[in-house]
Amino acid sequence: MSPRVTAIIVVHDGTGPTASPRAHDPADDQRHLRRTLDALAAQTRRPDNVIVVACATPEAELELVRRAVPDRIVTSNDRLSFGQAVAAGLRVAEPPTSDDDFLWLLAQDTAPEPEALARLVGSLEVSPSVAVAAPKNVDWPDGSTLVSFGQSMTPFGTTVELVENELDQGQHDTASDVLGAAPAGLLVRHRVWDEVGGFDPGLPTTDDGLDFSTRVRLAGHRVALVPDAVILTAGDGVAGPNRSTRAHARRRRARAARTAQLHRRLVYAPTAVVWLHWLSLVPLAVLRAVWRLLSKTPEFVGGELAAAFVTAFGGTKVLAGRKRLKNGKTVGWSSVQPLRLPFAEVRRRRRLSREAGQVVYTVERSELRFFSGGAAWVVLASALAGVIAFFNLLPATALQGGGLLPLSEQVPQLWQHIGYGWRDIGLGFVGAADPFSAVLAVLGSITFWEPSYALVLLWLLAFPLATLGAWFAATRLTERSGYRIFAAIVWTLAPTFLSSLADGRPAAVLVHLLLPWLFYVGAVVARSWASAGTASLLLAATVAAAPSLAPAMAVLWVLALILSRKAIVRVVWTIIPTAALFAPLVWQQGIVGGTWLRLLADPGVPILGPQPTGWQLALGFPAGDEGGWLAFGESLGLPAEVLHVLVPVLLAPLALLALAALFLRGSVRAAVLLFVGLLGLATAVGASHLMLTFVGSFNTSVWAGPALSLYWIGLVGAAVVGLDSLRRAGRAPAVVSALLLAAVAVPLVAAGALGTSVVQRTDGRTLPAYVAAAAAQEPRAGTLILTPQPDGGLAAQLVRGAGETLDRQSTIVSTDPVVEDDDLRLATLAGNLVSQSGYDLQAGLAENGIRFILVAPPATNRGESATTRSEELRVRAISALDGNAQLAHVGETGRGMLWRNDGEATTGPAPETAPLWSNIVLIGTGVVFLIALLLSIPTAASRRATESTPRTVGRRDRIRPERRRRRAKKPAVDATEVGVTAAGTQHPEPIEVAAEDLPDDRTVADAPDEDRTAEREEHPRG
Repeated sequence: MSPRVTAIIVVHDGTGPTASPRAHDPADDQRHLRRTLDALAAQTRRPDNVIVVACATPEAELELVRRAVPDRIVTSNDRLSFGQAVAAGLRVAEPPTSDDDFLWLLAQDTAPEPEALARLVGSLEVSPSVAVAAPKNVDWPDGSTLVSFGQSMTPFGTTVELVENELDQGQHDTASDVLGAAPAGLLVRHRVWDEVGGFDPGLPTTDDGLDFSTRVRLAGHRVALVPDAVILTAGDGVAGPNRSTRAHARRRRARAARTAQLHRRLVYAPTAVVWLHWLSLVPLAVLRAVWRLLSKTPEFVGGELAAAFVTAFGGTKVLAGRKRLKNGKTVGWSSVQPLRLPFAEVRRRRRLSREAGQVVYTVERSELRFFSGGAAWVVLASALAGVIAFFNLLPATALQGGGLLPLSEQVPQLWQHIGYGWRDIGLGFVGAADPFSAVLAVLGSITFWEPSYALVLLWLLAFPLATLGAWFAATRLTERSGYRIFAAIVWTLAPTFLSSLADGRPAAVLVHLLLPWLFYVGAVVARSWASAGTASLLLAATVAAAPSLAPAMAVLWVLALILSRKAIVRVVWTIIPTAALFAPLVWQQGIVGGTWLRLLADPGVPILGPQPTGWQLALGFPAGDEGGWLAFGESLGLPAEVLHVLVPVLLAPLALLALAALFLRGSVRAAVLLFVGLLGLATAVGASHLMLTFVGSFNTSVWAGPALSLYWIGLVGAAVVGLDSLRRAGRAPAVVSALLLAAVAVPLVAAGALGTSVVQRTDGRTLPAYVAAAAAQEPRAGTLILTPQPDGGLAAQLVRGAGETLDRQSTIVSTDPVVEDDDLRLATLAGNLVSQSGYDLQAGLAENGIRFILVAPPATNRGESATTRSEELRVRAISALDGNAQLAHVGETGRGMLWRNDGEATTGPAPETAPLWSNIVLIGTGVVFLIALLLSIPTAASRRATESTPRTVGRRDRIRPERRRRRAKKPAVDATEVGVTAAGTQHPEPIEVAAEDLPDDRTVADAPDEDRTAEREEHPRG
């Protein structure tokens, strides 16, 4: 009796559950379907019945189907999976009458060669034990590459394609028995299909063929490969996953593959351990998500989590799958064990895959030359200069002065001051912490035994850290060691950096240290996820320390977004940690409070600062006074008029080098850097006019230092580009510019020795030791600090515990101009304390939990002595407090005159509980930063990717078109021009090589001195 073959062809509109809608082209669907129908008609052994299942198919494709005159056409408005469509077609097929009734499973994009069906039928006829015959699937349209030819699985159930993406030379034609095969083109005995229940609906796109074949094997039948039966597949996503190389298609494939693997794991597992596998789904998904982040494939994280949740909560119908397996199973799993791939074979295949025949073109990178190029000696000299400049701070355990205060004594206390919660400042309130508190928490955790010592190390190591960061940043601009050293020196001697050190502004110091590293990784964000992760962390820390930089950073981020092209997701990610860190403060200050500008206020201790002119900002002096030269020059007998001219003249060579770069090779890079510099200068000018912070009764502007650091990095970067273009001719200008800048920096570098620096070492206490000892027993004891002001006013501040710390400061308080009722009552209490009145002082002290009263020395402006009015007020205050019988005079301390309240005193207002959502936001922020941290950790793969790209950025090779064509034709490449790695298959896949990744024709083959090393890359376009 002749076998009866029923061909079932599934047609989709290309947007079904197995397709990739965004990659869909209707013209491709019609072309593929037409060729498949023509190929079916050209078979030497024609099918006996043809059933076409059209799922949500357009009229144009239905017309093609009608012209082919199939026996049956089944239409559906639903976008069915391949297995569901086949089941729909079988509803109208004749039931099997013998073992020689076969089903041939095809799709719109599976065009069989003329002999395909005859060979498949012959395989089943001569081998009654074979129930499934699998053809050789090759690529569309020429069939030169094997797409799939047999499948297996590891002992853990992971799918393995036995043959994939190899040139078809008949090397696998001897293969026969396999565990499974792809669904496209399978010829199946109809009775066996019914016996095992067909395809599992829980596997709509991936592993449907493998699972079906496995169940056929467990039913006691065989699955055989038929190498002479060839079918061309286009990978439309109808039978099997879509093979598009687009990013979204790869994400869909990864998610479908993981979902299928988890589904099969639960279906195949023994009943006794199914619950264990089910419980492990989500934890394993989390671990695999971490692995995805470490392997720099974050695009697959969502798929990992989604696959686990869908499988765990019934989305794949596991129970139905287990029932289907049980009903058809007649033999044990030991029967298929020989067909599984052991782990040793899996490891061998993975090793061969890594070594597979690909020609990888890499740019020849010169050595970094950190030690041989002299950078190590410069960093060491910078460290020595830092020790000399801050020699008086060497024995310190904490710093104070300017914007410096000690940190909390314990690391847990540092981390309690982040997020949204109770802020124990003054009378206390519930609100958002400044993002800078998180930076301080990280910094203090480094020296966990003494958190405040981290600030001491920051000052002592500021010079070498600035030098090191700037040197690495310069490696993105030049290959010449001398110009890298020039950038490192000029960056370290930046007036804005030295002013921040002298004025005790830790946030500005951190910004200056972080910006070079942000430039170093930010310039190559598009290249790797490791760079994107690191850049996102550095950006968050930079903006947290200087919120006034947020607008400038936003402008640069938008420009990077526009130019990112395929790397847009990486660029988008860089801002996510910053947004998460600022979210609570943005909600409170911006969305709820409507005071958006206050988000730009400087974090930390409010400081009264000078109001620099636009000219002084252009020179790089955020504190005015020409970088201390006015006072220093006066001590040398130099008139101010001379200094006003001399200092700009000394800085002029650096500015001229930056501007000259616009007219030299590399002018595009120079223009970009100068734009960054101008953006920083504009930000500095704007910041100096934003009067946001209150210091007592005075209003002060945002510190322009961080913005000038951005200005300086653009200026120095452009100068380096110009010097690099001049090659050796730029050495003299570089030396002159650096020496003149060093002369300008003398007063600021010597600020500690000259006594003009406000930074002082301290024992870590901001209140008298007597108060600190009492606070150990009464942690929330209040101390009312009364400070006479220069104008004769009195500043009152309520401090809890052992005193103020830097991590407890809040811009919500320092920028609030509104005097609340509680503040008025506290001011009234302070006024009555320093004057004779009938006010009930004891009630006020008890209500506010005030245990101590401290009259501090009068406040003074920098470099000035106390005014007569403030001295007189202090004398009156001391006299009034001494005459108060309710207070006990403790005595003079190093921080002022102290009194103790021996009456009854509460601990003040009880801390309020933060809302539940604040904890959720804090956890979310932690997850975001954990993701960024995992992305930033380098791996072997990320290092290899880094080595295949040029170290410098913005340099593009000029490769003549004829040379490109010659390289395309010639298989061998000169080793002096590009590095070539080739191994594996006889016909490696071609790799596209970007022009900027290839060196110039004019590669120098002589000894690699610095100039010739730099010439290995093509000169930048002017």
